[in-house]
This record gives sequence, structure tokens and C-alpha cells, in this order.
Amino acid sequence: MYDRSKGLQGLAPAAAQLRRYAAAVALICAGGTAYADDEPQIAKPAVTRRGWALDLTGYIQADAVAWSQDSADEVDIDGNPLNEERFFIRRGRIRFEAKRDAITAALELDGNTIAGPTARILGAQLTYAFPAKGEPLIAATAGLFKIPFGREVPASERDKPFLEPPAFARALFPGNYDAGAMIRGAYGVARWSLAVMNGAPVGDAQWHGKDPSSSFDLVGRVGATIEGPRKLRVEAGVSGITGRGLHPGTPGTKDELQWIDENQDGIVQVTEIQVISGMTATPSQTFERNALGIDLTVHWCICKLGTGAAFAEGAISTNLDRGLVYADPIATSRDLRQFGFAVGVVQNVGDHATVGVRYDRYDADRDALEREGVAIVGVHKLFSTLSVMASARWQDARFLVQYDHERNPFGRGDDGAPTTRADDRVTVRAQVGF
Repeated sequence: MYDRSKGLQGLAPAAAQLRRYAAAVALICAGGTAYADDEPQIAKPAVTRRGWALDLTGYIQADAVAWSQDSADEVDIDGNPLNEERFFIRRGRIRFEAKRDAITAALELDGNTIAGPTARILGAQLTYAFPAKGEPLIAATAGLFKIPFGREVPASERDKPFLEPPAFARALFPGNYDAGAMIRGAYGVARWSLAVMNGAPVGDAQWHGKDPSSSFDLVGRVGATIEGPRKLRVEAGVSGITGRGLHPGTPGTKDELQWIDENQDGIVQVTEIQVISGMTATPSQTFERNALGIDLTVHWCICKLGTGAAFAEGAISTNLDRGLVYADPIATSRDLRQFGFAVGVVQNVGDHATVGVRYDRYDADRDALEREGVAIVGVHKLFSTLSVMASARWQDARFLVQYDHERNPFGRGDDGAPTTRADDRVTVRAQVGF
């Protein structure tokens, strides 16, 4: 903030910036808001160098699963532990941002211990905005950034009231980030964004962020924000995505001889030798995938209680699951159709407390069938979760407790038949930001 080349005069801009910062803090509603978009933009002190304003922000989310119905002191067939009741770092993120006039460069780093210690580049982007101040009429971004689909996927994990995204968001857009180029803007009540992206998000279960095909996904959202009386605000939008996925081919194999010592005498008999035929190679194939989503959020302010929001979002898709039940229509010889939605309410109570409830449901294959005896019955791969949350906050710190009543379709009963598996849990989170 202090420019030594200007002597004491270099302190004037810094002092003015500190006064603006203090004034902005004084204007914040004591109850805060439920979502990042509601937060007033505070003018924070920044470091300047050669005309660039440099800013550093970050936060840490330390989680503890206090109880999990699905936890077991055992390992799976791969040797991975099945214990879910543990402490871990869900997110530890640092964001560096540099701005000069209409140009902004940002780099975001992430570290966590979800599946062992991990450190990675989460986001890296360059943006040109016009006009340079305020909400841009048009802005162009290139790099690694959040996918502009719906309201849940591009929202900030730092300010989300619930611990994690609903199942359909984790399935269709795992990891939330993807590389590409995007243009977005706002005019009056209208909001819009359009991006060309690789189509392999960082959390893709098969490709892990590596784009397997030369085609790109086209994704975007058109919406509106309408201000009403008594601090009422309505946000609505329609999102879409279209692109192509890849079914990996298989290499060819040679004929092989196999000996099975059926009589256990250690002597090779002609009848104990089998020929395993080789297989020809199969080429990789691409397939079409798409999705359509709709979202609605209503914000309000109850003067003596605090701000709040009610939200609803849904998406219908074909061959787009890349996180939970990987969609590969070439392998299944048919298209895989998905449907998911989430509804909920969040309310601030006083200056330092928030409560909320959310229900989400996701069907990974709406056309799934299974033979039971001589009959063909529908088998729905349904994920559903009812989440109840309560949190306390003080300045940049937050303490959150959430109970999840979750049902998972990949369970098996004592008879070996498919059944819904109970997966209830209680999670505690401590978060501090700067």
C-alpha cells in the first residue's frame, strides 16, 4: 500500500482506501446473507506494483464426521479403509488476484486430505471486462474456471450454506472446474454467460480433467435478477450444455493356452489344456451428451430476524453423468438419461446464526431394467438426501453442524438382491477465511 518512492504522499491513497474499507464494513447488514452473490463488495487494502493491484484471499475448512451409518472398521477389496468417522481438511484454498484497469489475472490453489494429502492448481484465469468498474456489460475469460451451469455449480464453496453440492451437481459436473473460454455479461435485469470448454471437469471419474476428444462442450446460462419491494430479489435462469463424450477402445489380444490341473497330479493331460481365443481390437467411439437446467432463487429480508433465501434447481440430461454412475452409452448399447433436482430454504437468525434445510434427489438412469425371475422390473439408481444445517458465524469464522439423511442405491441385502443403503451421517465443520 505504501509507495516509498513518493515519500509521505504514498500514504494518502492507502489511508483513503482504509477509510473506504471501514465505511464498507459499517454498511454490511449484521445478519449477513446466505449466498456469495448477496455479499457487499468490500474495498480491501491491496498491494500495488507497476500499476497492478494485488490481492490475496483464502480460507480453510476443517471437517469432522462425528457419526456415519455407513462407516466400518474394515477395508474394501482394494485395501482402502471403509472408516468414515474421521477428521480431515476438506478445503484449504488460496487465491491470488491481480488487476490493472480492465484486465484481471487470478490463480487459485487447493489442498485437502480427503483421499490423502493433496495439493493442486484449482483455477487459473485471465479476464478482460468492459466497463472496467462495476458489473461488466461484457467480460471475456480464458483458463481454468467454474462451469457456468445453473446456480449451484458456479457458486463459491466459501459462502455456500450447506457442506457439499447436491447429488445431481456432483454427478453431472464433478469438481465444478473445467478449462475453456467464456464470455459473460449483464444489462439491466438480464444476465448471460456462454463458454466453450474441454468437457472433462477436474473431478471426471474416468479422465480426471484430461480432455479425451478434439470436440468441445458448449455450455451457458441465460437469466435475470429482479429487485422487488422490501429488499425482495428474484433470480432465475435457464442453462444448457451440449457436447461429445468418448468410449475408450480396447487393444487386441492373442490366442493363449491355459492348463488347469483338474486331477491335481502335476502332469499335463491333453484334456486339461484349453485354448483361450484372442480378441480383435475395438476402436474408440464418441457419443453425444447434453443437459438442460432451470433454477430459481428468492431472497428476502425480515427486519427483526435477518435475510433469507428459498431456492429450487433441476436438470435433465442424457449421457452426461461423469461423477457418480459414469454414463457410457456405447458400453450399455443404449442412451442413459438422468434427472435431478434440489429445493431448500436458508434463514439467518439474528447477527450470528443461520439455519437451513435442503432436499435433493438424483436418478442416474431413468430407463434401467432388471430381470427378477421371469419378470422385468424397473430399477432406479436413485440418490436422495435430506440435509438439516445450523451454523454460527463471527467475523470471518464459521462453525457448522449438518445432519444428512442419505439413501444410496448401491446397497445389497442379506439375500444379495439390490437394495437401498442407509448412509446417514453428522458432520461438523470449522471454517476461517481471510
